[in-house]
Amino acid sequence: MSELKHLEPQSVWQWFERLCAIPRPTFHEQAVRQMLVEAAEQRGLKTDVDAKGNVRMIKPATAGMEDRTPVALQAHMDMVAQKGEKSNHDFLRDPITTRIEDGWVWANDTTLGADNGIGLAMGLAVMFSDDIVHPELTLIVTVEEEVGMGGAEALSSDWLHMPYLINLDTEDAGEIFIGCAGGRDASFTLPLDWQSVDARACRIRVSGLRGGHSGVDIDKNHANANVLLARVLSSLYSSIPFSLSSFHGGELRNVITREAEALIVVDEEIALEAVSEIAAAIKAEWPEEEHLQIEAEFIDLTSLQVASVEKTQKALDLLLSVPNGVLRMSDAFAGVVETSSNIGVVQTTTDGLHIHCLMRSLKETPKDELSLRLTALARMAGAEIALMADYPSWTPNPDSALLKLTSQVFREHYGKEPPLQIIHAGLECGILSGKAPKLDMVSFGPTIRAAHSPKERLEVATVAECWSILVDLLRVMPQRSHE
Repeated sequence: MSELKHLEPQSVWQWFERLCAIPRPTFHEQAVRQMLVEAAEQRGLKTDVDAKGNVRMIKPATAGMEDRTPVALQAHMDMVAQKGEKSNHDFLRDPITTRIEDGWVWANDTTLGADNGIGLAMGLAVMFSDDIVHPELTLIVTVEEEVGMGGAEALSSDWLHMPYLINLDTEDAGEIFIGCAGGRDASFTLPLDWQSVDARACRIRVSGLRGGHSGVDIDKNHANANVLLARVLSSLYSSIPFSLSSFHGGELRNVITREAEALIVVDEEIALEAVSEIAAAIKAEWPEEEHLQIEAEFIDLTSLQVASVEKTQKALDLLLSVPNGVLRMSDAFAGVVETSSNIGVVQTTTDGLHIHCLMRSLKETPKDELSLRLTALARMAGAEIALMADYPSWTPNPDSALLKLTSQVFREHYGKEPPLQIIHAGLECGILSGKAPKLDMVSFGPTIRAAHSPKERLEVATVAECWSILVDLLRVMPQRSHE
């Protein structure tokens, strides 16, 4: 990782390197939180940790900036833990190793954690600086953003007393984000009548997909391994009924699943030929998935747990029927996804078949409508459904004073009017706006591609661009309002 130290701005990359060295998947942020707190206390920054584990650092205004409007910088400390099929990486113990290639920073067959490590690194570089002009600053670092935004949900509104907040968790340099989708989880449980048998099993596996972020990549035609495997199995079942033994695909509901695998008990060797034919058809439909593999093989196992043929059909019918992908584009914002759903995790346990989905929408009512549809589907299938982890969207405010100021700085840097974007992903801004309705917010960040997948990468040049914009924006904050 030492090559990162030579990149500019060095203060930002040094912090990013420190973050890469500390394992920090969601729900395992203890070590990185301890590092942040110890560093802040050594620096003499006023530091708080709330009951959830969120961290707040406060830095006084620099000389001559005491009468300027206070600002919060906001990022999250956790990262998505995803690795390639051949990787032995242990996200609870191993540091993220990096490489620089053609102007991009990559990890080695794992997620990089630039989401949101690079945003956090920029915030820390400001807080620990000696030569950056700024008003009173607060850095708010949340936990559990990648799974349910639990940190933001638990955050006290007392931490949000300042007029302005800059979120550093978006992934397209040169653009200002002013709104985001809200989300809600839906989890199905379909009981299966497991029986123990000794049988020769057929393993069917879908692998090699691109995967990606279930929000920002949902409209980019990335295949979902859970969906493809369900289609393979259902097509096979229509000609050769079988019993399902297991189905496992995906680990996180906010990731487009790259691999999925099922074990079935089927009497006829002709199943291999049938799967081959189905696989050929699917590959022809998905030329963008260059590394897609759909493979079947027979293996000898003992004491398999299998569902009946009838229950297997119910399970496959449910899998085929759950909506996945873009459900509606926005009428108000051209080219923006309004509502989507992602089948992120499918697994069988002793309780039956579990399907975990994440729905997203720019509006609240489409989530309610989709929830009704999914509930009706569960009822027809004889499954139970749980709806949870709801978080609101962030409604754009085109009259925002902070937006006007940020747009001015962007124009000075890029020589043109900055595009204003609404991201089809969950930003903590939605939750924060509910806690502090008068809080004026914008979000921007450097360019990240393939977040939430082992192909995640960070464009080096855009980090310096965003850093320069952040520094200039802090310098031109207006006078405090005395209302």
